[in-house]
Amino acid sequence: MTSKVGAQLSEQPTRPSESAAAWGTVLLLLLLNVLSLIDRNLVALMVGPIKETMGVSDFQVSLLQGFAFGIFYACFGVGMGWILDHFSRRHSVFWGVSAWSVCAAACGAARNFGQLLAARIGVGVGEAVLVPAAYVIIASIFPRHRLGFATSVFAAGSIIGGAISLSLGGYVLRVLTDYGPLTVPGLGLLQPWQMAFIVFGLPGLLVAPLIFLVPRDAGGVPSSAPAKGAGVAAETLGSFMSENRVYLTCHFLAFGLVGMLAYAQAAWVPAYLQRVFSLRMDVIGSALAVSHVVGGLAGFLGGGLFVDRWFSRGMKDAHMRYPMYCAMLLTVVGIAAFTVPSATFCILAIAPMFYLFSISGIAGAQIQLVTPSHLRARVSAIYLLVFNLIGLCLGPTLVAAITDFFFADPLKVGVSLMITFAVVGPLAVLCFWLGLPGARNAVGRTGPRIDAAQACHPCQVTTVSPSR
Repeated sequence: MTSKVGAQLSEQPTRPSESAAAWGTVLLLLLLNVLSLIDRNLVALMVGPIKETMGVSDFQVSLLQGFAFGIFYACFGVGMGWILDHFSRRHSVFWGVSAWSVCAAACGAARNFGQLLAARIGVGVGEAVLVPAAYVIIASIFPRHRLGFATSVFAAGSIIGGAISLSLGGYVLRVLTDYGPLTVPGLGLLQPWQMAFIVFGLPGLLVAPLIFLVPRDAGGVPSSAPAKGAGVAAETLGSFMSENRVYLTCHFLAFGLVGMLAYAQAAWVPAYLQRVFSLRMDVIGSALAVSHVVGGLAGFLGGGLFVDRWFSRGMKDAHMRYPMYCAMLLTVVGIAAFTVPSATFCILAIAPMFYLFSISGIAGAQIQLVTPSHLRARVSAIYLLVFNLIGLCLGPTLVAAITDFFFADPLKVGVSLMITFAVVGPLAVLCFWLGLPGARNAVGRTGPRIDAAQACHPCQVTTVSPSR
């Protein structure tokens, strides 16, 4: 027997003629996400050359990959959320993409660790706008029971971008290394890894203007919140966060801990395979790229479809329950990958790990489901703040800290990864489990409706009936 939620969802009329504009918007946001992940992840292939050129430690490199980048990415995201709730989303994304592209190329012009760190901070600040903007834009043009899949398609850009940075990045770095240092007018002598930053950074400036193809009603200036008494949309940010504090705490922490494992693995697996098994970086990049694409795309698209199906059938906690199962399996697979002393086994284990990591689209979709439209960008930005403080800032740095300060042996990076999975994985499962009742309550309070603050966008795919 179909539940009340499932019945209400099935009654929603659709307008297929508008779906092309909606999916075109998602694909454009996907492209921008791909570029952001290429610029973000390229450092993982350059650990050795950066250490050799600048004489830095694993811990300092982890700042480039994690903490220094992530702290500004996360903190500026909150300000970006406010901007996106009050100003044009299209213009905000345009300037964000342009800024991170310039800063990514500037990494190649850095002459010392301080300059490289400053450029990486600039990349983080510029990228802070994209994800909250994409979540809000997608939520404005898709119905609740399709939101998980649509958001997961956008989030799959992290897989595609990661694969490109590993495969194409490894190839380009090898070609540039074979060619040797190059003198560039105005910049002087540049090492191959510096040239790679410039090659991958500048194309973003050509792609940034495409954001103006997004329909104005979805990407323009959002409607202001209605006057008090208009219903759920009249909530303030503080009252909404307070009412849902238990659920939001569990959601933010659980997904942040999974992110911690994902960023730790992405930052240090290439170095692990190179140091322990003496594999060439281009071989590592190609092998990981295949696992990245196969496992990651299957995880994002399959997970989004699973969750949307469960939710449409009345499972209100589907967006927390599915990731909980993923975190359980991730703990087991992650420990095994770095316990068995085999490069082949580790690379083969990466594919299911990427499948299980691919839940960020589901996380973003659930935030949109339970949040009034005039608060979505800010709540999304707060979620991303917590996610990145835990995941991006602590993941790579925790592994490096264990390697440098506990073992004092670079060859122990695999053991450091295993310890991280063994400790962090069960904590994530616990947070998901504690958040299940809150997820059901939060979804039940909002119901399948468009709140009074949401404008009627011409590019919307569906019209949602008000709840009674």
